[in-house]
Amino acid sequence: MNQTTLNTIRNYVMQASAQWISDFNQGNVQTCINRYLPSATMQVHPFGKFTSIEAIADFWLEFAKSNPSDLVYRNIEIKVLNDRQAVLSANWRMNIASGFISKELWTLAEDGQWYLEEDDFTVLAQHTKPVDDKRTALVLVDLQNDYFSGGRFELDNTDSAAKQASQLLAHFRQKELPVIHMQHLFEETNAAFFSANTVGAEIESSVKPTANEPVIIKHQIDSFIETTLEQTLVELGIDNLVIVGAMAQACVQTLCRSAVNKGYKCQVISDAIAAPKLEYQQHSFTGGQLVAANLLSLSFGGADITDTKGWLQENK
Repeated sequence: MNQTTLNTIRNYVMQASAQWISDFNQGNVQTCINRYLPSATMQVHPFGKFTSIEAIADFWLEFAKSNPSDLVYRNIEIKVLNDRQAVLSANWRMNIASGFISKELWTLAEDGQWYLEEDDFTVLAQHTKPVDDKRTALVLVDLQNDYFSGGRFELDNTDSAAKQASQLLAHFRQKELPVIHMQHLFEETNAAFFSANTVGAEIESSVKPTANEPVIIKHQIDSFIETTLEQTLVELGIDNLVIVGAMAQACVQTLCRSAVNKGYKCQVISDAIAAPKLEYQQHSFTGGQLVAANLLSLSFGGADITDTKGWLQENK
């Protein structure tokens, strides 16, 4: 199958899926039901399997009584199987629930329209009331002792960055908004810093997590690789990330790029980001210069940039 055909099929499936979402959000439940083939099957974890469009209709009509809305698909992937079938997977969230779509099998029918033949999705979280005012999470990246004064890899401005981060942390806690802590642990026994079971790897006291705030362990620069970050964001129904921490040129930069690629919006707090002094060939950079350069890079399609004072004024 040539690339043009692949692109065409992918676009058709994206359009069919987008129309289904639009109908759902407008309350057109029967229209959504009509997009299933008569012999379609739907697996809803943990609620069971529904075979035939009649059983699927019963599920959606009953579910509609809970007034679902604001359905959004994120991190969409489409795999084309042949010229008449393609599989869509994604994360999803709505006003009262969120989860993963493992498989939407879209099939081209004889009438030239695309229909759902198989639908397999998981409900990770359900809410008794809409959570639309809690879709922004503060993500604190690697604010660990080794990056601070006296640590094994001291950065240029971690103390001041943590001071600003602690102000934002206090605001999020007061408003009961989601807070996520990233903690980097190197798996190598001879790691230069952030060795497991050391004081240097612990999160610094001024931004220490409370018992109800998730701490996500990572071993890579990318916070999404082999971690529970994406599942946590899906469970919480998060749309927007407010990012603070370190290091600007590594984990902060990579987190923003990966998050944006997955469909999240990012805001980076410029005075709550730290970096080390570094040299490259004949060039020497201060931590402040590295922060500025990386924020400039992120401002091109990676994140919105603001400072602590500005963010707090806009989000009283």
